Amino acid sequence: MEEQEAILAQISEQLQRWLVPVEPPPAFARSLKRELIDAARRQHKRAHRLRRILVVGAAVIGSVASVAGLTAFLVLRRRARAHPPVAVG
Repeated sequence: MEEQEAILAQISEQLQRWLVPVEPPPAFARSLKRELIDAARRQHKRAHRLRRILVVGAAVIGSVASVAGLTAFLVLRRRARAHPPVAVG
């Protein structure tokens, strides 16, 4: 077990010597920043558009339900007046 730990420690030391941090070129960093900002804006616009569609859809459904309810009420009321209940007794 100690032998494996020693080998792993050597590998780790070698990797630390070979792998040195690298700074990306400034043009790449600027380009990446611009792309990320543009992607965030597109995502925000999509979410805003979806939210607007949902609100308008809910308003349309509510309006249709109101009109349907009012129509049903008026039809039932008209039928009730046309055929009054017969009193038994």
